Amino acid sequence: MPNKYDDDFDTDEVEFDSPVKVATKKESLTQKERVETPVTNPGKKSVINRGWGAAQKVQESTSAFAQRFKVTEDPQIIKFLEDEPYASFRTHWIDGRAGQKSFVCLADHPEGCPLCDAGNRPSTKFAFNIAVLGEDGDLSVKSFEVGVRLIDQLKNFHTNPQQGPLSKHYWAVSKTGKGAQTQTILQMVRERDLSEWSMVGYTDEDMSVLKRNCYTPEIISIPTRSELLDISSEINDAR
Repeated sequence: MPNKYDDDFDTDEVEFDSPVKVATKKESLTQKERVETPVTNPGKKSVINRGWGAAQKVQESTSAFAQRFKVTEDPQIIKFLEDEPYASFRTHWIDGRAGQKSFVCLADHPEGCPLCDAGNRPSTKFAFNIAVLGEDGDLSVKSFEVGVRLIDQLKNFHTNPQQGPLSKHYWAVSKTGKGAQTQTILQMVRERDLSEWSMVGYTDEDMSVLKRNCYTPEIISIPTRSELLDISSEINDAR
């Protein structure tokens, strides 16, 4: 992806007031519960957690790449953290190229975009900051990329008095179809109806954490024109 996406903050030392022993009930806890048992300070929200889920969250938070949300056939409940896309851009996809295949279009460059000149047509992308609501209470931010078809639908949801703004409610997101026939489906879910999905909404404290970690346009990697000229030469040589 042209964005620094991981799919294909300096950290401060944590100082505890006193050592804390975590009570364990190995006989009664399931293996998953034992693995995910957090290490906490009494009366304080945990900043150190145990388990693979916690490891993935820390890895994502320290990565220079935005974590892209993957729409699946099974519905996922998401929360828009902002009412507008944090980035809108065009991208080129180079089929059959080894290594990186997607590049931000430089059509607005004074000298134009070499990949456009080479005949490669860009697609338009719009990226939103979202959080995916799950049973594990994860507080990681994801980047939800949509195309021109879905952006109009989201804008209609946003301006609709019963549904908008986007960040007001939760949304169930899923997809149907394959390849070019894939369609993304969004269904509004009010917080009071989350119990039907066996879920509980984010607290105000959760939302503060999520919004502090929202992505900005700076996360998107923009190539230089000389880089795209080299790739344009590759395209021409391959013909």
